[in-house]
Amino acid sequence: MIFEIDAPLGNVSLSVRHINTIKSGLIVHLYNIEEAIMSEALRFLGRALGSTDPREWTEHSLREWLRESIVSRVSEGNEDGKLATVYRTSSLLLTNTMLGPQNLKKPSGTWDDKLIATFMMRANIATNMPPEMWRRIAASPKFGDKSPLQFLADRRNAIAHGRKSFEEGASDLQLRDIRLLADTTLDYMGYTAESFELHIGNKAHLVAVA
Repeated sequence: MIFEIDAPLGNVSLSVRHINTIKSGLIVHLYNIEEAIMSEALRFLGRALGSTDPREWTEHSLREWLRESIVSRVSEGNEDGKLATVYRTSSLLLTNTMLGPQNLKKPSGTWDDKLIATFMMRANIATNMPPEMWRRIAASPKFGDKSPLQFLADRRNAIAHGRKSFEEGASDLQLRDIRLLADTTLDYMGYTAESFELHIGNKAHLVAVA
């Protein structure tokens, strides 16, 4: 089956195989946008923490800093090596020096709405979304009883890791399905980014001054 598409340089013939490959590319690109937004959100929070005295951080902020700066770095090595890591890193908390941009650890797995919610709960970031958005990200039979973002993450992984070829990766999806995934994902990520901005703008990552 061949689809004829009018193009500025003449008629371009696209086969079903070509269309399916393009659709798979859209799935991968959509996930890449989600991942890029979350990576920047974590950097944004890490910069905010690093620009303030650690003694002003909330318990949630401190826990997230410790998760990356200590917990993830002491799983290997002998006892003295682990102790040296803990001592060197924890001593930074006793100074009144700002630490500069800090790395924060994402939850294990591929970003989807559940993983995003996990990080936001850990960091005590309030979710700023209307009820209508919650309904849109609910699990749906259309997406195999997964939420749209879970479906996107699973399908992206299948394509990226070779479990599905680019020709197969989106062959069961119509363009309107991909448009629904895109609209839902991008709107959800907009609210998520806004939640991070409000968290930092309201200084919710810091202990409130009495």
